[in-house]
Amino acid sequence: METLVPPLQRWLLFSGALLLTGTVAWRGFIAPRVRQRLAGRDAPETFDRELSEITVLERGVGGIGGLTALVLVGAWALRLWAQLMDFRDPFAPLREDLTFLVFDTFWGTVWMVQGGLVILLVGGFALLRSRAGSSPPPPPGLTPEGIPRKGHRPVELPLRWKVVAGGVFLLLLTLALSSHAMSVPANRPLAVSVDLAHTAAAGVWMGSLALILATTAARDDNGRILSFQLEAFSPMALTSVGVLLFMGLLLSGFHMHEIPALWESRYGRTLSLKVLVVLAVMAIGFWNWRRGLPSLLEADASPERTRTAEQVRRSAGLEVGLALVVLLVTAVLVATPVPPGAH
Repeated sequence: METLVPPLQRWLLFSGALLLTGTVAWRGFIAPRVRQRLAGRDAPETFDRELSEITVLERGVGGIGGLTALVLVGAWALRLWAQLMDFRDPFAPLREDLTFLVFDTFWGTVWMVQGGLVILLVGGFALLRSRAGSSPPPPPGLTPEGIPRKGHRPVELPLRWKVVAGGVFLLLLTLALSSHAMSVPANRPLAVSVDLAHTAAAGVWMGSLALILATTAARDDNGRILSFQLEAFSPMALTSVGVLLFMGLLLSGFHMHEIPALWESRYGRTLSLKVLVVLAVMAIGFWNWRRGLPSLLEADASPERTRTAEQVRRSAGLEVGLALVVLLVTAVLVATPVPPGAH
């Protein structure tokens, strides 16, 4: 029990944080572009239909976000138990150890802030789900003020979503403040920032893809909604993968002092396993980008489009499944001591 609970708790925490990051990325980047495709630039009469479609999607994303935040409450509570078991002095009273851990350590401060954020996010996502569609989006080509658009903003978020996005960002920051980055003595702020960017990029990539699959799983639309979402997702995913790789390389430099440590130390071997699984995820993602999505966009006949959509769903589902394996390896990695002499 004491061996299984800590990595399981960390896996749940990482998975949930990445999925919440994906909800923000989905609403800010994917949803506006799907709305535009659903409405059509030259078909204003389809706006009512488009509004109902995007409202259903947004409610689904809000519901997934709220359920994820609820699971994170449990993972957050388990985190205290796991840390206490690791910290526990068998010759000291349990209450004394608990009080010291929570109120007299930096870890305890971060843990309390993290719990407050998770609880607030539960309420925030519940509010988002209930209010989805209450503020109708502007017709295509117009800003909320009714002014013709001159271009697209990189991210488009209503105020309530911006508040939730701020909470998700702070949640990711608490993960970075509890990571190996805090053990870097000379460049700690830089290491924490790199760890934060690394985690955020993973959430934008895999969290968004998981949401796309979840929101289209029960739809019978011949892959229409799936293709629109994946089309908007692709450029965002490419950028996220680039950031993920670059930040991961920097993190490896912070925690590894020499290349042989990749196979001579336990930390290095675990990191090598993580890299191998990440490469497998990227290979599947590359196939989806170069073959799956173009085939889905080009498919015209209904039966052919349905078959292609199912193939893309299975391939993307495998991509997300392997990403969960990466997170499990990461849950083990973050509790593994870095090689001697690394810091």
